[in-house]
Amino acid sequence: MSQMSRIKTARAAKYFLLALSFPVIFGCSRTVQKLEEIRDRVVEPNQHVRPVSATDNLPLGNPSGASQDLANRNNYLITRNAYSLSYNNDRGTANWVAWKITADDLGEALPRPDFRPDPDLPFGFRKVLPSDYSGSGFDRGHMSASADRFGDSERNEQTFFMTNIVPQTKDLNQFPWQKFESYTRTLVRKGYDVYAIAGILGDKGKIKKRVTVPATCWKILYIVPRGGDPSVSGSAKVIAVEMPNDNGIAHERWIEYKTSVRDLERKTGYDFFSSLPVPEQDRLETVVE
Repeated sequence: MSQMSRIKTARAAKYFLLALSFPVIFGCSRTVQKLEEIRDRVVEPNQHVRPVSATDNLPLGNPSGASQDLANRNNYLITRNAYSLSYNNDRGTANWVAWKITADDLGEALPRPDFRPDPDLPFGFRKVLPSDYSGSGFDRGHMSASADRFGDSERNEQTFFMTNIVPQTKDLNQFPWQKFESYTRTLVRKGYDVYAIAGILGDKGKIKKRVTVPATCWKILYIVPRGGDPSVSGSAKVIAVEMPNDNGIAHERWIEYKTSVRDLERKTGYDFFSSLPVPEQDRLETVVE
Protein backbone atom coordinates (compact mmCIF):
# COMPACT_ATOMS: atom_id res chain seq x y z
CA MET A 1 0.00 0.00 0.00
CA SER A 2 1.39 3.40 -0.96
CA GLN A 3 2.01 6.20 1.55
CA MET A 4 -0.91 8.19 0.08
CA SER A 5 -3.20 5.16 0.40
CA ARG A 6 -2.21 4.71 4.04
CA ILE A 7 -2.93 8.38 4.73
CA LYS A 8 -6.37 8.13 3.10
CA THR A 9 -7.14 4.93 5.01
CA ALA A 10 -6.15 6.51 8.34
CA ARG A 11 -8.25 9.60 7.63
CA ALA A 12 -11.24 7.46 6.69
CA ALA A 13 -10.86 5.59 9.97
CA LYS A 14 -10.83 8.88 11.87
CA TYR A 15 -14.03 10.06 10.20
CA PHE A 16 -15.64 6.69 10.90
CA LEU A 17 -14.76 7.01 14.58
CA LEU A 18 -16.15 10.54 14.62
CA ALA A 19 -19.47 9.24 13.30
CA LEU A 20 -19.51 6.54 15.95
CA SER A 21 -18.95 9.10 18.68
CA PHE A 22 -22.41 10.69 18.42
CA PRO A 23 -24.00 8.10 20.73
CA VAL A 24 -21.52 9.19 23.41
CA ILE A 25 -23.42 12.45 23.75
CA PHE A 26 -26.35 10.45 25.09
CA GLY A 27 -24.31 8.67 27.75
CA CYS A 28 -23.23 5.40 26.15
CA SER A 29 -20.24 4.68 28.42
CA ARG A 30 -19.47 1.35 26.75
CA THR A 31 -19.08 3.18 23.44
CA VAL A 32 -16.73 5.68 25.11
CA GLN A 33 -14.52 2.86 26.38
CA LYS A 34 -14.46 1.14 22.99
CA LEU A 35 -13.61 4.35 21.16
CA GLU A 36 -10.73 5.05 23.56
CA GLU A 37 -9.35 1.57 22.90
CA ILE A 38 -9.57 2.11 19.13
CA ARG A 39 -8.11 5.60 19.43
CA ASP A 40 -4.92 4.14 20.84
CA ARG A 41 -4.54 1.98 17.73
CA VAL A 42 -5.33 4.55 15.04
CA VAL A 43 -2.45 6.92 14.30
CA GLU A 44 -2.42 8.96 11.12
CA PRO A 45 0.91 8.52 9.29
CA ASN A 46 3.29 11.41 9.80
CA GLN A 47 3.92 13.26 6.55
CA HIS A 48 6.74 15.41 7.93
CA VAL A 49 9.42 12.99 9.16
CA ARG A 50 12.88 14.57 9.18
CA PRO A 51 16.14 12.60 9.37
CA VAL A 52 17.41 14.05 12.67
CA SER A 53 20.08 12.04 14.45
CA ALA A 54 19.58 11.20 18.12
CA THR A 55 23.19 12.20 18.74
CA ASP A 56 22.26 15.81 18.02
CA ASN A 57 20.36 15.85 21.31
CA LEU A 58 22.28 13.05 23.05
CA PRO A 59 26.00 13.67 22.49
CA LEU A 60 26.76 12.33 25.97
CA GLY A 61 25.02 9.00 25.42
CA ASN A 62 21.57 7.38 25.47
CA PRO A 63 21.02 6.83 29.22
CA SER A 64 18.39 4.08 29.03
CA GLY A 65 19.44 2.49 25.73
CA ALA A 66 16.16 3.60 24.13
CA SER A 67 15.62 2.34 20.60
CA GLN A 68 13.10 2.41 17.76
CA ASP A 69 12.39 -1.30 18.10
CA LEU A 70 8.57 -1.47 18.15
CA ALA A 71 8.76 -4.20 20.77
CA ASN A 72 10.53 -1.74 23.08
CA ARG A 73 7.24 -0.05 24.00
CA ASN A 74 8.32 1.31 27.37
CA ASN A 75 11.68 2.64 26.22
CA TYR A 76 10.88 3.74 22.67
CA LEU A 77 13.15 6.37 21.10
CA ILE A 78 11.60 9.37 19.33
CA THR A 79 13.97 11.89 17.76
CA ARG A 80 13.04 15.25 16.28
CA ASN A 81 14.54 18.69 15.79
CA ALA A 82 13.50 20.01 19.19
CA TYR A 83 14.56 17.06 21.36
CA SER A 84 14.94 13.30 21.69
CA LEU A 85 12.93 11.26 24.17
CA SER A 86 12.32 7.81 25.57
CA TYR A 87 8.57 7.07 25.55
CA ASN A 88 6.93 4.76 28.07
CA ASN A 89 3.71 3.39 26.61
CA ASP A 90 2.43 1.99 29.92
CA ARG A 91 2.85 5.37 31.65
CA GLY A 92 1.64 7.50 28.73
CA THR A 93 4.60 9.86 29.24
CA ALA A 94 8.29 10.07 28.47
CA ASN A 95 10.84 8.42 30.72
CA TRP A 96 13.19 11.26 29.81
CA VAL A 97 13.58 14.06 27.27
CA ALA A 98 16.97 15.42 26.11
CA TRP A 99 17.79 18.63 24.22
CA LYS A 100 20.46 21.26 23.66
CA ILE A 101 19.97 24.97 24.39
CA THR A 102 22.05 27.65 22.69
CA ALA A 103 21.68 31.40 22.29
CA ASP A 104 20.08 30.85 18.87
CA ASP A 105 17.32 28.78 20.49
CA LEU A 106 16.12 31.70 22.59
CA GLY A 107 14.07 34.69 21.52
CA GLU A 108 10.96 36.75 22.11
CA ALA A 109 7.86 34.92 23.33
CA LEU A 110 5.86 33.19 20.60
CA PRO A 111 2.08 32.72 20.40
CA ARG A 112 1.27 29.69 22.51
CA PRO A 113 0.49 26.60 20.36
CA ASP A 114 -2.18 24.09 21.28
CA PHE A 115 -1.21 20.86 23.00
CA ARG A 116 -1.59 17.94 20.60
CA PRO A 117 -0.99 14.18 20.35
CA ASP A 118 2.43 13.11 19.13
CA PRO A 119 2.22 12.40 15.37
CA ASP A 120 5.31 10.18 15.46
CA LEU A 121 3.97 7.53 17.84
CA PRO A 122 3.85 4.19 16.03
CA PHE A 123 0.62 2.35 15.24
CA GLY A 124 -0.74 0.68 18.37
CA PHE A 125 1.00 2.90 20.91
CA ARG A 126 -1.03 4.78 23.53
CA LYS A 127 -1.97 8.13 22.08
CA VAL A 128 -2.44 10.57 24.97
CA LEU A 129 -4.67 13.56 24.23
CA PRO A 130 -4.71 17.00 25.90
CA SER A 131 -8.21 16.21 27.16
CA ASP A 132 -6.85 13.29 29.17
CA TYR A 133 -5.54 15.89 31.64
CA SER A 134 -8.79 17.87 31.81
CA GLY A 135 -10.29 18.07 35.29
CA SER A 136 -7.38 16.15 36.84
CA GLY A 137 -6.02 18.97 38.96
CA PHE A 138 -2.60 18.57 37.32
CA ASP A 139 -0.82 20.95 34.95
CA ARG A 140 0.40 19.76 31.58
CA GLY A 141 4.04 20.14 32.56
CA HIS A 142 6.75 20.46 29.91
CA MET A 143 9.91 18.41 30.13
CA SER A 144 11.66 20.33 27.31
CA ALA A 145 10.57 23.90 28.07
CA SER A 146 8.62 25.90 25.50
CA ALA A 147 10.73 29.01 26.13
CA ASP A 148 13.90 27.04 25.33
CA ARG A 149 12.61 27.00 21.74
CA PHE A 150 11.32 30.57 21.25
CA GLY A 151 13.98 31.02 18.56
CA ASP A 152 12.18 28.64 16.17
CA SER A 153 8.40 28.39 15.88
CA GLU A 154 8.45 24.84 14.49
CA ARG A 155 10.61 23.54 17.32
CA ASN A 156 8.49 25.44 19.80
CA GLU A 157 5.36 23.69 18.52
CA GLN A 158 7.08 20.33 19.03
CA THR A 159 7.40 21.07 22.75
CA PHE A 160 3.58 20.93 22.91
CA PHE A 161 3.39 17.32 21.71
CA MET A 162 1.90 15.29 24.55
CA THR A 163 4.93 12.95 24.73
CA ASN A 164 6.88 15.97 26.08
CA ILE A 165 4.26 16.54 28.78
CA VAL A 166 3.89 14.98 32.24
CA PRO A 167 1.33 15.60 35.00
CA GLN A 168 2.79 18.15 37.42
CA THR A 169 1.18 19.92 40.35
CA LYS A 170 0.65 23.63 39.89
CA ASP A 171 3.10 24.36 42.71
CA LEU A 172 5.86 22.35 41.03
CA ASN A 173 5.26 23.38 37.43
CA GLN A 174 4.77 27.09 37.98
CA PHE A 175 7.29 27.69 40.74
CA PRO A 176 10.58 25.78 41.43
CA TRP A 177 10.49 23.87 38.13
CA GLN A 178 9.81 27.04 36.14
CA LYS A 179 12.45 28.97 38.07
CA PHE A 180 15.05 26.33 37.25
CA GLU A 181 14.07 26.57 33.58
CA SER A 182 14.54 30.33 33.74
CA TYR A 183 17.93 29.94 35.44
CA THR A 184 18.99 27.59 32.63
CA ARG A 185 18.24 30.25 30.01
CA THR A 186 20.15 32.79 32.08
CA LEU A 187 23.23 30.57 31.80
CA VAL A 188 22.79 30.45 28.02
CA ARG A 189 22.52 34.24 27.81
CA LYS A 190 25.72 34.52 29.85
CA GLY A 191 27.73 32.62 27.24
CA TYR A 192 27.15 28.92 27.77
CA ASP A 193 25.61 26.05 25.84
CA VAL A 194 23.50 23.68 27.92
CA TYR A 195 22.74 20.02 27.27
CA ALA A 196 19.63 19.23 29.31
CA ILE A 197 17.88 15.99 30.12
CA ALA A 198 14.72 15.82 32.24
CA GLY A 199 12.61 12.92 33.39
CA ILE A 200 10.33 11.33 35.95
CA LEU A 201 10.44 8.90 38.85
CA GLY A 202 7.81 7.03 40.83
CA ASP A 203 4.08 6.48 40.56
CA LYS A 204 1.35 8.45 42.37
CA GLY A 205 -1.52 6.85 40.46
CA LYS A 206 -3.08 7.46 37.06
CA ILE A 207 -5.20 10.15 35.46
CA LYS A 208 -8.29 8.55 33.88
CA LYS A 209 -6.47 5.19 34.02
CA ARG A 210 -4.27 6.40 31.14
CA VAL A 211 -1.48 8.73 32.32
CA THR A 212 0.81 7.96 35.27
CA VAL A 213 1.48 10.80 37.72
CA PRO A 214 5.17 10.83 38.72
CA ALA A 215 6.27 11.16 42.34
CA THR A 216 9.24 13.36 41.41
CA CYS A 217 10.65 15.15 38.37
CA TRP A 218 14.40 15.42 37.81
CA LYS A 219 16.65 17.39 35.50
CA ILE A 220 20.36 17.44 34.67
CA LEU A 221 22.25 20.32 33.04
CA TYR A 222 25.61 19.73 31.38
CA ILE A 223 27.08 23.20 30.86
CA VAL A 224 29.93 24.08 28.50
CA PRO A 225 31.31 27.38 27.13
CA ARG A 226 29.43 28.60 24.05
CA GLY A 227 30.48 26.63 20.99
CA GLY A 228 32.41 24.14 23.11
CA ASP A 229 32.71 20.46 22.28
CA PRO A 230 30.64 18.49 24.83
CA SER A 231 33.07 15.58 24.63
CA VAL A 232 35.78 17.86 26.07
CA SER A 233 34.55 17.78 29.64
CA GLY A 234 37.41 19.52 31.43
CA SER A 235 35.59 22.87 31.50
CA ALA A 236 32.09 21.41 31.87
CA LYS A 237 29.89 21.94 34.90
CA VAL A 238 26.89 19.90 35.97
CA ILE A 239 23.76 20.80 37.93
CA ALA A 240 21.18 18.16 38.86
CA VAL A 241 17.89 18.51 40.69
CA GLU A 242 15.06 16.22 41.78
CA MET A 243 11.81 17.93 42.81
CA PRO A 244 8.74 16.41 44.50
CA ASN A 245 5.54 16.46 42.48
CA ASP A 246 3.63 17.89 45.42
CA ASN A 247 1.53 20.88 46.34
CA GLY A 248 2.78 23.21 49.05
CA ILE A 249 6.20 23.85 47.45
CA ALA A 250 5.40 27.11 45.66
CA HIS A 251 7.73 29.08 47.91
CA GLU A 252 10.62 26.63 47.77
CA ARG A 253 13.78 27.60 45.88
CA TRP A 254 14.99 25.22 43.20
CA ILE A 255 18.43 25.07 44.81
CA GLU A 256 16.87 23.22 47.75
CA TYR A 257 16.41 20.25 45.43
CA LYS A 258 19.97 19.89 44.17
CA THR A 259 21.29 16.36 43.99
CA SER A 260 24.06 14.43 42.25
CA VAL A 261 23.90 12.70 38.90
CA ARG A 262 25.14 9.55 40.61
CA ASP A 263 22.14 9.61 42.95
CA LEU A 264 19.80 9.92 39.96
CA GLU A 265 21.59 7.01 38.28
CA ARG A 266 21.00 4.91 41.38
CA LYS A 267 17.28 5.74 41.43
CA THR A 268 16.59 5.47 37.69
CA GLY A 269 18.99 2.71 36.65
CA TYR A 270 20.20 4.94 33.80
CA ASP A 271 23.79 5.56 32.75
CA PHE A 272 24.31 9.28 32.17
CA PHE A 273 27.39 10.69 30.41
CA SER A 274 28.27 7.21 29.15
CA SER A 275 30.22 8.63 26.18
CA LEU A 276 32.73 10.31 28.51
CA PRO A 277 35.80 8.56 29.98
CA VAL A 278 35.01 6.84 33.27
CA PRO A 279 37.24 9.17 35.37
CA GLU A 280 35.33 12.16 33.97
CA GLN A 281 32.01 10.46 34.68
CA ASP A 282 33.10 9.90 38.27
CA ARG A 283 34.15 13.52 38.66
CA LEU A 284 31.01 15.07 37.18
CA GLU A 285 28.46 12.62 38.54
CA THR A 286 29.45 12.79 42.20
CA VAL A 287 29.58 16.56 42.64
CA VAL A 288 26.62 18.65 43.84
CA GLU A 289 27.12 22.08 42.25
